[in-house]
Amino acid sequence: MKASKRKICFNYLFWKTGDVDACPKDQLCRLMNFLTNESRISRKQDITDEKFAFVDSFNLERIDDCDIIKLLFKSARHSYRAPLLDKNTVEARENPKTLDEGEQMKTHALIKVKNGDAILFLETGNNVLTCKNIIDYLNKSIPFYNSQFENEEDKLIGGFHFDMIPRDDFREVLASMERVVCAELHVDKRIIGSDTLNYAEPSEDMKENIVLTMKSERKRSILQTLYQIVDKFNNAQTDIRRIRVTGKMQNGTESIIDTAFIVKKEFIDAQQNEETGEYNTQHMFTQLQWLANEY
Repeated sequence: MKASKRKICFNYLFWKTGDVDACPKDQLCRLMNFLTNESRISRKQDITDEKFAFVDSFNLERIDDCDIIKLLFKSARHSYRAPLLDKNTVEARENPKTLDEGEQMKTHALIKVKNGDAILFLETGNNVLTCKNIIDYLNKSIPFYNSQFENEEDKLIGGFHFDMIPRDDFREVLASMERVVCAELHVDKRIIGSDTLNYAEPSEDMKENIVLTMKSERKRSILQTLYQIVDKFNNAQTDIRRIRVTGKMQNGTESIIDTAFIVKKEFIDAQQNEETGEYNTQHMFTQLQWLANEY
């Protein structure tokens, strides 16, 4: 094994039924207990035309006052079998795999559930599954799970969703702007029927999020207001899904920052097999557990 590094991104995970958000622990555990007892071919899904994936293992444990869920996904990219080139000799040889085969790729995910919040710590990198891939996989598995029941009360009604967690230094990035002139808040559509606005109940015809635009008065800045909004954005229970800010830098140029791109990420130590290039799963989950304990 050789020492390596893997990047981990942070996301809030939640279950949504209609307009109601909830902790996804019970739904996720029910779904995973079902899937991991089915055959691999039954839980396989096409991620793209050239990539498939399945959940390989699921583990739930109670540590102190938290529930820790560990998920291992495996995927492969297929439909490509060009000749192999040796990096030392630059000689080519025929690729022995078939068009239906691809190199196995692991994706490690750990979910920490505490005080009603579920935080997903997800390995990122080339060819691993993204958070959106995993959420889509879970939601596409729900009809398969529900097919075993005739009683509606036993079925999973709703779906999994996620929000990215911005970096801790998002406030510092904001501070680099001399003046903030405009901010777009992408907010859950439920706000229009809340006690705050009380306009109307949101309908299924509306997109999940609506956009609130804030603008400063001429030659003024809304930076201090945004600091307060960012603090609320870092709370898992917030209705704010994304913040996009337009401002002026000290040299007079315009700059845009967006929480969709400034995502909280950390690096962890990893052990990589020198012959296969795969990462040691037990060690990955140990490091993810350490990261979760620190957050």
